[in-house]
Amino acid sequence: MIFKLGAIAAVSALGLSLYAFQSAPDARPVEAQGAASAGTASQGAKIIPARLLDCTLGRISNFDTQREQDPSEYTYSSRHKFSLFLPETPVRTTPPPEATERPEPVNPQTRIVADPDGIARDAEAHAFDRVVDFWPQRVEMTKPISNIAVKLVIIDGVDPSQSSATMFLTSANDAVTFDLKNLYYGRCSVKLGKQALVPQAS
Repeated sequence: MIFKLGAIAAVSALGLSLYAFQSAPDARPVEAQGAASAGTASQGAKIIPARLLDCTLGRISNFDTQREQDPSEYTYSSRHKFSLFLPETPVRTTPPPEATERPEPVNPQTRIVADPDGIARDAEAHAFDRVVDFWPQRVEMTKPISNIAVKLVIIDGVDPSQSSATMFLTSANDAVTFDLKNLYYGRCSVKLGKQALVPQAS
């Protein structure tokens, strides 16, 4: 079921990349996540380290389109393993392109590492085409499904002390149109720098 939403539009990478930039703290990704100690950047360089997210995502069964819900209210009909790799990248110092503009090139190392239950299978034929990376505050990503639909990934809730983050995943047609039957949310363990590096499939 594809449904127009209001409240959940606040998590949409298709419409709020500029908001994420305006809200992002300057140079926090390196300091907060210890990129230099992970061996991904020289001392003082503003580099976000490589990240490997190993997640358990629940399929939300009680999403309420009439109000904003706290994630603690969600109930789940199933749970699924899902892993994602984000390569190191310079800290952003300029606003990202608008959703209607041509996206910036995406590092081809950016990829889904494991999806054993196929919750993103409908997008497996395509690479990620838009990544707005404001780690540790927020990462917004899309992966084409068709000419009009994308797989949408939102990463936030990063907790350096627990080496964890939260992930939201769904299919979307635009900034406020989501597939209510396939809304996934859950926590991820996070590895940084050299610990995050995984071999690419040949």
